[in-house]
Amino acid sequence: MRKQKKILGIVGGVGPSATVDFMDKVIRHTPASRDQDHIRMIVDHDPTIPDRTAYLLGEGTDPTASLYAACKRLETYGADLIAIPCNTAHAYIEPIQRDLTIPIINMLLETAQYVEDHHGWVKTIGLLATNGTLKSRIYHNLIEQTGRRIVVPDETHQGLVMNAIYAVKAGNTEGTNLEEFRLVLAHIINAGAELVILGCTELPLLSARIDMNSKGNECIPVLDPGEILARKCVELCL
Repeated sequence: MRKQKKILGIVGGVGPSATVDFMDKVIRHTPASRDQDHIRMIVDHDPTIPDRTAYLLGEGTDPTASLYAACKRLETYGADLIAIPCNTAHAYIEPIQRDLTIPIINMLLETAQYVEDHHGWVKTIGLLATNGTLKSRIYHNLIEQTGRRIVVPDETHQGLVMNAIYAVKAGNTEGTNLEEFRLVLAHIINAGAELVILGCTELPLLSARIDMNSKGNECIPVLDPGEILARKCVELCL
């Protein structure tokens, strides 16, 4: 008899397009030849969860209770583990995890470990993320303790990052936003990044549309934490 697969719970709506993208990544990384080989996913898609960045910047409602409620519902529905495809939301998961009986798979921890395992030579990492993620320093705290340095965009280019993120949330992955994102990538590489982390789950929806791995004749690794999380969830569920 086949071993029972675990059920993956997903906190969705943070943001909506990123949720669908994450589910697609789980499906693509699942070794399956028929419907029944795939992983059961329970998704609590709640776009009314308060903006994670706004609260970290002192401008909005604390999303912790809403994130916890979503996780608790997934636990009640029978999920064995939880994924939250939102980098900024990970600034809130420590108090949430304490009151759950199932684990939240930490996307940032998995990304930091991936860097260690696959790109151990890298000393300077470029981080493209929301203002909230940068202010919380959740990536900085993980990466810098390994002796690596993080570089982030200057104020002007960080504004372009935020424009790109909220454009994707609004369903726009074309035109000006795509061109501005190209400028941000060139900027962070010129700042010394040997590897780039797309620290917001909206950004891969732009990156998929351009060639991000070129700097002259060099190859710059560009990591999608959502992809890393999806692979890990498939591994755990199977």
